[in-house]
Amino acid sequence: MNKIEEILKNLELNENERKIFLASLRIGLAPISQVAREAGLGRTYAYELVEQLKEKGLLAETEEKGVRKIETLDYEGVLAYIGRKQRDMEIVARALIRSEKDFKAARAGVPSKTKVRFFEGVEGIKSINSEIRKDLEKLRHPYKFHVVFSADRMESVLPGWIEQNQHIYYEPHMRKYAIVSGTPLLQKFMEQVRNREQRNFFSKIWPSSKTEFPTDTLCWLDKLAYLDMEGHPSGIIIQNKAIADTFVMWFEQMWTSLR
Repeated sequence: MNKIEEILKNLELNENERKIFLASLRIGLAPISQVAREAGLGRTYAYELVEQLKEKGLLAETEEKGVRKIETLDYEGVLAYIGRKQRDMEIVARALIRSEKDFKAARAGVPSKTKVRFFEGVEGIKSINSEIRKDLEKLRHPYKFHVVFSADRMESVLPGWIEQNQHIYYEPHMRKYAIVSGTPLLQKFMEQVRNREQRNFFSKIWPSSKTEFPTDTLCWLDKLAYLDMEGHPSGIIIQNKAIADTFVMWFEQMWTSLR
């Protein structure tokens, strides 16, 4: 019964609800008192649990000669129950999407808390990039993505990054603004951008005569990521609108100073 019990846990049944369900599953249609004994629970408490499971649609009840009897859903019944739950959640999800403005308006007066998360190693760098992709690929309205990076550093940590065109870029809503270090692999990276006709990618070069930024920086929505690619790679994501807006202001000022 371990696999079945795990499924029941995922359906958010508590321990005693699971005991009643499994007891009823084992003995079939039976009086509640018999199911309670099989489950090792008191009869009075079992009646409460039966009502809870009936409300969830996982138990059926009949009456024979004045005796209440219960029976769990069979395999097909539980499968149908899960299907109904999925459809219900899809309806809720669509309603939530339609209510986005109401949710944001309701929280407008609540100060936002800064969230900070740390990532270690090459897998950590990949996780940061994956989070950015997941955030951006869902957007269906125009937005700007600001980055400061070195193509050489990315290639050293993620070999094939340039050749496979792994920099984050989506059409048609994104306008990506990049300040790119003037390093040896920059030309190869820019050739990939041109060959793939990524017209919404705009860049300016941070000249090699100036000290290269020690970290790569990416700013999207209300998040800011710093990637340290030297030695043992690591990264940090800061989620705070004021901090992200401050970075964008700094970025735009630096952008105007470059050719």
